[in-house]
Amino acid sequence: MAADEQAQSPACRALLSALPGRVSLPTSNGYFSSLKSYFSQQEEELSPFCVVTPTNSQDVSTVIHILGAPNSTTRFAIRGGGHTVWAGSANIDNGVTIDMRAINNVAVSDDRTLTSIGGGALWRDVYIKLDSMGLATTGGRAAGVGVGGLTTGGGLSFFSARYGFVCDNVVNFEIVLASGDIVNANATSNSDLWVALRGGSNNFGVVTRFDLRTFQQAPFYGGQVFYNISTVPQQLQAFADFNRGEGYDDYSSLIQSFAYSSGIGFAIQNSIKYTAPTAEKKPATFQPFFDIQPQLGNTMRVSNTTDFTTEQGAFSPDGFRQLYRTTTFKNSLPFLNQVYAFFAATVPAVQHLPGIQWSLTIQPIVPAITSRSASRGGNSLGLDPAQGPLVNCLLTGTWNDTADDALATGTAVSLFDVIESAARQRGLYVPYKYLNYADGGQDVIDGYGAESKQRLQRVSRRYDPRGVFQRLVPGGFKLFTTPGHGRG
Repeated sequence: MAADEQAQSPACRALLSALPGRVSLPTSNGYFSSLKSYFSQQEEELSPFCVVTPTNSQDVSTVIHILGAPNSTTRFAIRGGGHTVWAGSANIDNGVTIDMRAINNVAVSDDRTLTSIGGGALWRDVYIKLDSMGLATTGGRAAGVGVGGLTTGGGLSFFSARYGFVCDNVVNFEIVLASGDIVNANATSNSDLWVALRGGSNNFGVVTRFDLRTFQQAPFYGGQVFYNISTVPQQLQAFADFNRGEGYDDYSSLIQSFAYSSGIGFAIQNSIKYTAPTAEKKPATFQPFFDIQPQLGNTMRVSNTTDFTTEQGAFSPDGFRQLYRTTTFKNSLPFLNQVYAFFAATVPAVQHLPGIQWSLTIQPIVPAITSRSASRGGNSLGLDPAQGPLVNCLLTGTWNDTADDALATGTAVSLFDVIESAARQRGLYVPYKYLNYADGGQDVIDGYGAESKQRLQRVSRRYDPRGVFQRLVPGGFKLFTTPGHGRG
């Protein structure tokens, strides 16, 4: 459809009239800039009729009044940081994309206990402000990730063992509902919506502001340690011992990755953070990892959240074909070894792909994390500290050519079918899937459990009785439908 025809689509025409200067058509620099700023090529390739860029919550209300009108059939996408990789998650063909990035204000309360963050902010925006004040909040571990998607998807943080998931620390959401009304959701007002938004993603409205708990935080010790692939047995032993229910050091955070890259081969990377105020020394809880040899290098240092999240994000640059897929299982050293073997067996199938980076990442989800939610009002994730220490397992893939999408995606789907089948056989499988790592074909909402899913559905019917965010927003993980298997 030509640009002038797109401008004549009823939704774009109404938006152009209501928000002059805030609507970009395909021939404009604003439209091109919005598309080229997504993390994955799959999202860049979609072509909305127009992109609308609200600057405040009232603008968002105006947009939703138009797009969510009773007679509207125009589908739309909600884009924050644009870091979710699968096509259609935060962009759309033949619809309208709401680009929230202009709503990115970060303000700290006078008593320094609360940070109010615009719904389109990136975590980089937050950390630059808070680091300058000696403060921190639970937030994303890569600077370029958006606040909105990560927080409403649960959110893991360097500080999660101390304070829980990112969503557990949201004191208040300001949200535009399907009616266009702007409301607050917190412990005393719309409390059912407050809990639903803690993991319920984009199913209830457009969040325009997050009020998060803030705490004092001095510079801390962290960085990356790189190893030869020959150290796999020692790495998995150290991980299994570290990921424990009793005696876990709440100041510690670990991301362990096993990667194959074209031109480089295999390597192992441990992202280590220790958030207690400390001199530059090796914390005892990480000593087993520091003892593993041979090491290929490290970046360990004392620094701040901005620096560490910038470093973490640099390992995943924008502008390539991207794939994420995730699952969860109970901590078990024999099974971790089996999972690594499954992963390694997939490398021959993809190693010839131009630009391939193929990585298996494991992270602890310890009771120290899952136990924090109850005292903070609860969330929708369906996790219970009685499950004991869990392992979040993530596959990431990056490659150059569209022609290789089917092979990369098919290999990933098959790998996780094998992992989950083996986990079930061993009695280690956990249905929970971390939303921010999930592929569009994975059933995240079912993984929260029947009770949580039913509660989310009730909240949807109450606050969105016409199902605007179920019918007209196809991106994300819906509450009343099951995703197609393996959607990329």
